[in-house]
Amino acid sequence: MKKMFLFVLIAALASISLGGAFAQESGGTLRAAFQNDWESLDPHVTSSYSSLQILNNVLETLTTFNNDLELVPGLAESWEQSEDGLTWTFNLRQGVMFSNGEELTAEHVAATYMRFLDPEGGFSGNAGNIGPEGTIVEAADTYTVTITHPEEPIAIAPILLGLNKATGIVHPDSINEDGTITVPIGTGPFMISEVEGTSRILLERNPNYWQEGLPYLDAVEITPIPDDTVRETALLGGEIDWVLAIAPQSYDSLVADENIVVETAPQLSYDYIGFNLTRQPFDDVRVRQAISYAMDREQICQAAYFGLCDPLYGGPIGAGSPWQYDYEPYASSPDLDKARELLAEAGYADGFEMEWLPNSQVGETVRAAQVLQAQMQQIGITSTINAPEWAEWLELEGNFMYDAYICSWNGLKDADQYFYLQHHTGLVFNFTGYSNPAYDELVTAGRTTSDFEERYGIYEEANQILVDDAPYVFMYNKLEIRAYDNSVNGFVVRPDQANNFWTVWLEG
Repeated sequence: MKKMFLFVLIAALASISLGGAFAQESGGTLRAAFQNDWESLDPHVTSSYSSLQILNNVLETLTTFNNDLELVPGLAESWEQSEDGLTWTFNLRQGVMFSNGEELTAEHVAATYMRFLDPEGGFSGNAGNIGPEGTIVEAADTYTVTITHPEEPIAIAPILLGLNKATGIVHPDSINEDGTITVPIGTGPFMISEVEGTSRILLERNPNYWQEGLPYLDAVEITPIPDDTVRETALLGGEIDWVLAIAPQSYDSLVADENIVVETAPQLSYDYIGFNLTRQPFDDVRVRQAISYAMDREQICQAAYFGLCDPLYGGPIGAGSPWQYDYEPYASSPDLDKARELLAEAGYADGFEMEWLPNSQVGETVRAAQVLQAQMQQIGITSTINAPEWAEWLELEGNFMYDAYICSWNGLKDADQYFYLQHHTGLVFNFTGYSNPAYDELVTAGRTTSDFEERYGIYEEANQILVDDAPYVFMYNKLEIRAYDNSVNGFVVRPDQANNFWTVWLEG
């Protein structure tokens, strides 16, 4: 066996102390406010950040990332790759219990992953993180799982399985008669005990949690409060202890408040424009490039996120990631002449009409749309803004019922997350209709080696193709910001945006 990553239990327990603060006081309920509601709690369906942040505290993955974003054991103690590279073997921890009191076994892992991979089930959003069509997951024995990929090795399988809790292991009792999951049962530090539509969720301590002493809290109560002012007023008034997002214009005043803690980290994410390539004129690359040349990204960053961001003049990856590339064909100043020239070549010398689709519950997307509306007017593009609430926004985006949407892609640790699921031909999260065989070949090849330098070169080529083809046009990288009452201790703001509540404790 070719041992790519092998960890013993002692090292695992040391590495996976996913917090940093020892509890001074246990118990209590953390009252948390999210910006958006959750679109689904089925890990195999959702792509919503707010949904995944709930699941982050309920489900666990075979591998995970610590606060330094290092790959460490999760539910698996160790793993190894076969000589031919096609099969990965994961050795599970023994004695890990689901919140319903049943012990985790390899059969649970295999059932979870094969549900993911079932083409008839429609649960394929993140299936690529397990493997391509034809991947087989089996229980070799009670605590040993094998994942066999067809034809091509996936050398980064341990990385892919730990990227987020979409690949978290669920108990079969989670699955309804119609095959869906409403409330997942996991092995995580918390369990979902109450769900009131999309207006409130209560996470209670999992009494069977395998990491002794964790979580410190009795419960986490999560409430969506879309309005920035209302959310911050609730924090300042003591009605809420912790908020997922603040209005960037409130940053300075909250920092100055001695009762509030404001912590930041460089965010591994990007805010972008996604074009509908199934509609004219956005099926023409020259039109997409023209819009990109006409953009003043610094102005968008200032208006949308009050300067707490770094403009992107090329691809999606900013300075906080080792995967950043130098290719930046779009200058810091707009090139309106180049934009008009491209529109004329595409047959739109007089411009055209279009609609921007931001999300009303994320203020920076609306502000970005307003700036873009004014900027595009300079090259003859007349636009309107449609800013629905989150649920309707997802429906429009997912069904190609838009011209250009504005959104962010979050929690990005590995290059694969920037380039594969959203842009490879035919994948579920490819909401633009983009297809380029040369690009597909590159991002697939990026999964076949674990060598950083080799992968860096592969994704460097893919990045240039993506920037030139412009199905997405990238705007900026934001600063990750969390704000909470000074009674909240042990929370770590991470660049990957993971909100880990199991090491949080309340003082007083």
